[in-house]
Amino acid sequence: MAAGLIKTVRSVLLAGASLASLTAPTWVHAQQASPAADKPQQVEEVVVTARKRTEKLQEVPASISAVSASRLAASGINDIQGVVGSVPNVSFSGGIAGAIQGQVGIRGISTLVRNIGVESGVGFYVDGVYLGRPDSYNQELIDIDRVEVLRGPQGTLFGKNTIAGVFNITTKQPGDHPEAEIRAEVGNYDLARIQAYVMGPIADGVAAKLAMGYVHRDGTYKNLSGGQNGDQIDTASMRAQLFYTPTDKDKLILSFDGLRDRSHPAFFQVTDLAGATGKALIEETTPHTINNNRPDKLNRDNYGTSITYSHQFAAGELTSITAFRHSAYEAWLDDDQNQVDNLSADHWGDKTDFFSQEVRFSGAVGRKLSYIVGLYYADQLVTTDRILAIGNDLLGVPLGDPPLTTKGSVRTHSYAIFANADYKLTDRATLSVGLRGSQEDKKVAFDQADPTGIFASIGLPSLSYAASASNGDLSPTVSLSYKLAPAITVYGRIAEGFKSAAFNVDLVSSTKGLAAGPENATTYEVGVKSDLFERRLRANLGVFTTAYDNMQVSQLLGSGVTLNNAGKATISGVEAEFTAVPIEPLRLDASFGYLNAKYDKYKNCGVPTSLGGGYTDCSGKWIVGAPEFTARFGAEYDYPVSLGDIVLRADVTHESPVYFDATNSDRFRSDGHTLLDMRLGLRTDRWDIFLWSKNITNATYITYRDDRTSAGALQTTAYGDPRTFGATLTARF
Repeated sequence: MAAGLIKTVRSVLLAGASLASLTAPTWVHAQQASPAADKPQQVEEVVVTARKRTEKLQEVPASISAVSASRLAASGINDIQGVVGSVPNVSFSGGIAGAIQGQVGIRGISTLVRNIGVESGVGFYVDGVYLGRPDSYNQELIDIDRVEVLRGPQGTLFGKNTIAGVFNITTKQPGDHPEAEIRAEVGNYDLARIQAYVMGPIADGVAAKLAMGYVHRDGTYKNLSGGQNGDQIDTASMRAQLFYTPTDKDKLILSFDGLRDRSHPAFFQVTDLAGATGKALIEETTPHTINNNRPDKLNRDNYGTSITYSHQFAAGELTSITAFRHSAYEAWLDDDQNQVDNLSADHWGDKTDFFSQEVRFSGAVGRKLSYIVGLYYADQLVTTDRILAIGNDLLGVPLGDPPLTTKGSVRTHSYAIFANADYKLTDRATLSVGLRGSQEDKKVAFDQADPTGIFASIGLPSLSYAASASNGDLSPTVSLSYKLAPAITVYGRIAEGFKSAAFNVDLVSSTKGLAAGPENATTYEVGVKSDLFERRLRANLGVFTTAYDNMQVSQLLGSGVTLNNAGKATISGVEAEFTAVPIEPLRLDASFGYLNAKYDKYKNCGVPTSLGGGYTDCSGKWIVGAPEFTARFGAEYDYPVSLGDIVLRADVTHESPVYFDATNSDRFRSDGHTLLDMRLGLRTDRWDIFLWSKNITNATYITYRDDRTSAGALQTTAYGDPRTFGATLTARF
């Protein structure tokens, strides 16, 4: 299927390239006919729904980045991982598989969420629906209108675990006329991607949308023995929506989305294998190589459905969002990634069923007061099942593949009531006050069985436990904004976030690290948002400090996973974003983030087994997963021609080194990296054709490292993509 698709897409692109070459001689005479001639020489106005109502980005008293559909297309961003690099103080660590355990961090707060008993501190929402577990996060952006990234605790309006921030994703909605778009892309590593949507009215008061996507790519990790290359992608996704507006006061949206993933992740490569010497050692330390004799494979199936209903009363609008989501995956991993059998099996999978109901009412009293009040309920059941089997090479004697099994479940009930009000103190000053009361009840059951007793010798004993936790919290938000001028606003904000207790439902090495208590974060922030020089320059700046209490830390330390509370941490930083149109053909955008993120108190800090094991004091150390600097610069030049615009775009992103263990050992640290992406093509009203390359300099950079000494892997390393290149053809109807 993939080979036929690649040939079809390539044929389409070649036809588009031929058309472009036939029309090339008329380019230099045609400035008047170009769509660019009608573009205003201004930065575009951005409207967001980050506070669950429509408002201008520049008027929201909070640190928000908005990436529009046009910006996604201009930069060639196709998934959430691509969005991360364009936002300051946001990072994405691959974990052992970005598709199922991606460790997303905002302002230095991230959590290794390979464990069903631990929740991410970052919330992901699509059209107001919480996506649930991280295996639902990194998906294709097939019909996206914009992605809003809210930094800092969002405890009032997005209370479900949003202690670090929120990705608020909004999809396209049909207008009065039919609309369709298809995008076809091919590239090296046999890349073939198709994304398409069609939407519009189908009857009086009824409209519909269907969006679909498919991506295939060969692996970027070469299998030295000729087997399946690692990081091969094979993913299909879809979204269908029905919009019903029986009156001008009522609107009903029925949504369904699904994802099918049959990829072969590399997960990682082992860069220090116990006993490896000579040629084997050289091969291990060569980036993007694996030599596994057991399969690395992922089967992932996600789907969800929701009903969103709104009714406009005289006093305001009532909105109800009812949603159900299901996600399930199975993964197979060769932990040594070599032609040995330290483990003869590592097969695990998680299943999640998530139901949520939100009801809210928004309105206004006079011209000075606007408000939102609401109720929220969620019920999440997650189960996990894993089997490990020791191979004949781990302990040096034939063992007959003795197994270790783990089974666990976590049930969470979440309840919340929330309210937020904005009051205009004067024509220039607005006070915003919000409060969310949350209650989360969790029950966990876990069993780790070692029937032969052999696994106890490598630190994984038999054990079982059942526990429960009930945590309540009040999370306030207060902000004050003041317009210094019509296009310059300053603001101050205080916000709290909360995440309930966590449990260790993973490979457990002892009874010491089975649970962690709830965590809280309070952020103090001041900022300025400005549109200058007749809106030719947008400059937004924020400065913040976060007090992080009882920080939950999950670590893989060689024999198993530990979970505990780190005590306290303080994270301070700066964020700046700029967009400029200095001259009409040239558009510039840049962002910069700085963090000072350290543990104030962390005395029970686990040490990786390959570094000696045990516990130490990590107070004063840098927080896991927090880059000190993130930066991005983008430049786009549009040259008008008869058909449209010749477009040249360059994007540069930078991230400083990141520690993957709390002891800040260089052994488990990434290097800083800078990536350059470029695109060149022709953009018209109806179609575009672009040539592109990502990571043009072929920089080698690390996205994750950990210790799996119990499987003979003293150091594992995951790498970001090498240089890729290709062509994209987009047609609009």
